[in-house]
Amino acid sequence: MKILIVTTNQFGYLIDYYRYYTYLKQNGHSVKFICWDFGKPKIELNNEDIIYVGRNGQKLSRLSRLMMTVVKLEKQVSFDRIMINWFKFVTALLLFIPRRKMYLDIRTVSVHTTPLKRKIFDTQILIDTKFFTQVSILTDSAAKRLGLRKYKLLPLGGALFLNDSRKQSSEYENLFAAGGYDFLYVGTLHLRRVIECVKGFHSFIIKHPDLNTRFIIIGDALYQELKEINKYIADNRLSKKIITLGYIPQSQLTIFFQHAFCGISFVPILPHFDVQPSTKTYEYLINGIPVIATSIQDNIRLLQHSEVPCGILIKDNADDFEKAVEEMIGNKDLYNRKVIAEKFSRYEWDNLFREYLDNVLDLPQQKNPVAI
Repeated sequence: MKILIVTTNQFGYLIDYYRYYTYLKQNGHSVKFICWDFGKPKIELNNEDIIYVGRNGQKLSRLSRLMMTVVKLEKQVSFDRIMINWFKFVTALLLFIPRRKMYLDIRTVSVHTTPLKRKIFDTQILIDTKFFTQVSILTDSAAKRLGLRKYKLLPLGGALFLNDSRKQSSEYENLFAAGGYDFLYVGTLHLRRVIECVKGFHSFIIKHPDLNTRFIIIGDALYQELKEINKYIADNRLSKKIITLGYIPQSQLTIFFQHAFCGISFVPILPHFDVQPSTKTYEYLINGIPVIATSIQDNIRLLQHSEVPCGILIKDNADDFEKAVEEMIGNKDLYNRKVIAEKFSRYEWDNLFREYLDNVLDLPQQKNPVAI
């Protein structure tokens, strides 16, 4: 089948859509991918499937350019399926493209700190869904919050890193030369209050100064979160114990998942976060890494209903984080990486897509790709 994927995120930086693309290609479909170019490093160079749209000009001008790129390519190719990650004014595309081809996918509800702005954003999504016949969303709880009744589930999954044979940077190899208990946070720092984890870890190492343990933080922020964390590290001379590395592409994360003792899935326990799962909870568990996770709905479901010990649920504060670090190290023999990985393997992206993505896009089995 000929499939077009459209998202306002740059290719490779919204992992869900990157994995949709790779899965569909591997399964014999011909896929094009339209996205904005934020000027970030290109994840795949010289890939003719990826069509980048410049972001110069005002917001309406940018959106118009993006949509006209979609319309132009559709006229050239005549796609069988067009999968679109929701964005404002997306319904304008229905003026130019048959509704039967359009598959609207919702990856998030609003996480804005202001209730009124959350309500406005969520209402915009709900109104837009009324114009599409095919709609998918990541959780039932997110659909319930929007008031969405007719939809298909397309849940989050995670990448399996442990079997990745790609050569990793020697810079990161050297990072793990000393061994020890390495706690790992991977993900956005935007509005996540990861400073609470930093403060809790600091309290732990004050009580256990001789223990070989570190906290490695991978991720960036839109505002001042990373600067706040780095300032705390500098002010308290913690640079050898708490290490921030900024954003690292997924293709370079294997070594961190191979060496991590425990994964950190820390999301503030707030209504707008509670209905959305955390990708990294899945990725830690798929790779056999036990987790310290805040008690949002999906984390509670995964950890409390697990048949094997796989992590600790906490509140979103420094004291709980400190206690969980101590408990995780103290009970390290409870956690069997191989068993954890086996139990959560169904959430690996490709396994999940066979169950959900094919259904969402109404895809038949196809062996030979169609050139476009």
